[in-house]
Order: sequence, then structure tokens, then C-alpha cells
Amino acid sequence: MTPPRFFTLSQVTARIAEIFAPHLGKTFWVRGEISSGRERGGSFYCDLVETGAGGAGGAVAAKVACTLWSRDLARIRRKFEDAGIALKLDDGTEVGLLCSLQYDPRYGLSLKAQDADPAFALGELELRRRAMLLRLEGEGLFEPNRRLAVSLLPQRIGVVTSGTSAAFSDFLKTLTLPAFGFRILLADALMQGGQTESSVVRALEALERLRPDLIVVIRGGGSRTELAALDSEAVARRIAACSIPVWTGIGHETDESVLDYVANRRFKTPTAVAEAILDRFVETARHLETARNRLGTTWSYRLQMEQRRLERDRTGVRQGTRKMIDVASAELEQRRQALNLRVQRRLATERTDHAAARRQFVSASRSLLRAEAERLQTARGRFRIAWSYRGEMERGRLASKGMALRMADPERNLKRGFALVYDGTGRVITSVRGLTRGEALSTRVGDGTIASTVESVKEGGNGR
Repeated sequence: MTPPRFFTLSQVTARIAEIFAPHLGKTFWVRGEISSGRERGGSFYCDLVETGAGGAGGAVAAKVACTLWSRDLARIRRKFEDAGIALKLDDGTEVGLLCSLQYDPRYGLSLKAQDADPAFALGELELRRRAMLLRLEGEGLFEPNRRLAVSLLPQRIGVVTSGTSAAFSDFLKTLTLPAFGFRILLADALMQGGQTESSVVRALEALERLRPDLIVVIRGGGSRTELAALDSEAVARRIAACSIPVWTGIGHETDESVLDYVANRRFKTPTAVAEAILDRFVETARHLETARNRLGTTWSYRLQMEQRRLERDRTGVRQGTRKMIDVASAELEQRRQALNLRVQRRLATERTDHAAARRQFVSASRSLLRAEAERLQTARGRFRIAWSYRGEMERGRLASKGMALRMADPERNLKRGFALVYDGTGRVITSVRGLTRGEALSTRVGDGTIASTVESVKEGGNGR
């Protein structure tokens, strides 16, 4: 039996290095999961593993050590930040790395990572995004902010965005074009990169303390990698818990952000958010203008009708009063003529009697004449007294009737402080019975009309 040939370990490793030598300078893309990752001295060391392919139950099918040297790691991080994605190198994270083979006799075979693909990371982000949406939906977080009522005319607008961005400029330009007097509360926040999540959460918390009417989260358009930073579960949960309605205008053209699902309303662009706010004011202004025109037309017609009715009432009162005066004057004239006739007749009778008495006095003795003269003198005195008394009585009656007529004149009573009260149908109110609280009344006084409403009704008493 031929004895075995032994090789030294260095011979073996040298042969392995010789075999790998043609492949050491070549680069290739590798897909794997980070395991046992650690960063030291600016470089990152880990094992790239593959599970489930060569072993059952998620067992490790392959494992190779991998190194990201500090210069390459810094460059890759800048590349991911420019794409709007935070580079995650946590254990269990699946990555796509551009690698080359390394072999060292002491440390064995390993991979040197020189680059990483953000698009591959974005695919992983999409998987995480879907899982995130399922969690949020399962916890019922799609509805809380959507159920909050938005003010009809929100004037205090809280804005979460970068204050120097074109999105904020477009939002302000659209919102401030008409003079509706908006008050903008800007919470400046980073909208891409590794600090986006914490920055936006802080901005939302700050605005909620200020209690605006509405909060909007806006960002301009960009690629999926640039917009992926806002697909944050922490931000989504903060919006769901916010007591202020939140509108989003993230700038996605074809996709929806995670924030869109938990927001009160979602829009494609910041300009669309501003236009939706303006639409509320424009529509309200249009309704107010229509209502103002309708109210003006209605009350103009009502005023004309009331003026015509008032003019008819004024004419009726004027003509009625004049007619009453004419009737009373005619009656007084008739009575005056009748009284004058009676007086003339009485005087004629008295003159006849006086002449007869004189003839009797002449024919009678002087004593009888003297007696008759005394009697006549006495009768004349009584007549004068009676006539004077009767005249005073008639004049008093005429003066009383004239005074009654003047006192009955409604215009005079109105000027003295009296009033005429009409109900809604124009009927003069003479009793408190039948009046109800809230009924509209109009009161005519000496120089105009007063509109009033019944507050309470009290029967009896002196009206005070």
C-alpha cells in the first residue's frame, strides 16, 4: 500500500490562491442577508448568508464573510441619501452588493463590497411598505384622522415641508393668489434622507400644539427612491393619532404614499392641496353672493309691497278723517241754522207780545202801565239770562264736539305718543289675546314704523 502524500497547509492555501487568482479582480452582484454585522473604524464587517435555499426550515444554505471598507461605505451612504433612502445594514436586511473575491491564507475566502444598488433596496422597501400597510390597516389606523371634521373655511394652515422647496413655493403661490387672508404656520422639515422620519414627526407634534385649522404634508415630485423616505410607519402612526385633520400632497404620480392611507384627504401634488383649500372659499363666496342677491330681491319686493300697503292705509286714514270732519261740520252747520231759526222765531214772538203789552199799557191806566213795564222789564231780564245760558250751553256742546273730533284724529294721537300696532297680516291689534311668543309685529308711531317681536304676553293691569 502506497503511503499517503501529505501537503503542508501553506501549499494547500497557495494552491487555492492560485486557483482563485484569475477571478480576484472581477466584480459581480451578490444578493444576501446581513448577519453578525458590526461597524468598526468606519468600515463594516459582516457575513452574507442565504437561508432556505439549501436547507429546510430556514437553515443557512451559504455563508461568506464580507467587508465594506470605510471609503466605499461612505460613498454608498451618500449615494443612498441622494436617492432619498437610508442605507440599512441591520441583521436580517437583504441587500444587493457589487462584490469582488478576496482570499487570504490566514482568513480564508471573503467578499469585498464596492457598491450597493438603491433599486434593490427600494424593492425591499416596497415589501416593508406593504407589510406596514397591513399592520396599520389591521390596527384600524386608516380611519381616525379621516373621521375628523375639516373646518368649512380653514384659514390657519399648518404646513410640514422644507421651507426652501419648490413645493412650498408653489403651495404659497396658489394659496395666496386670491386675498382670502390665510395664515401659514410652517414647520420646516427634511423631506428626504435618513433624518426625514424624525424631522416630520417633530414637525407634526409642533403644529398640533399650535392648533391650526388644518395640517398639510407636502413634497414635490420625484422618483420612487426619493419619495420612499416618507413611507414611514412612525410618521403614519403620528398622523393617525393627530387631533387635527391632515391633508397630504406628497407628489406621487402613480403610487400612493403610506401617509396617504392614514390622512384625512390625499392629493397628488402640493398645488392640488392648495386648490382644494381655495375651492372651499370660492364655493362659499359663491353661495354667499347667491344668498345675498336672493335676500336683496326678496326684501326689495317685500319692502315695495309694505310701502304700497302703508300708503293705502295712510290714504284711508287721511280720507276717513276728512270725511268724519266734513260730516261733523255739516251736522254742526245744520244745528246752528236750526238754533238761529228758533231764536228768530222766539224773538219775533217776543216782539209781538211786547207790542200787544204796549198797547195794553197805553190803554190802561198809568199804574197798570207802570206795573206792566216792571213785569216786562222782569221778563226781559229772565229772557236775557235764559238766552245767555242757552247760548253758552250750545257753544260748550259745539266746543266739546270739535275737541272730540280733533282728539279722534289718528295723526294727532300718533304725535302725542300713541301708536298703532299691526300683526304680520297688517291687522290692527286691540288685545293681547291670540298673540304668541316670537310673533313679528310692526308698530306705527308719529314719524315711522318699528319692527318688533313678541317676547312675552301679560293680560290685565295698566300695561306697565
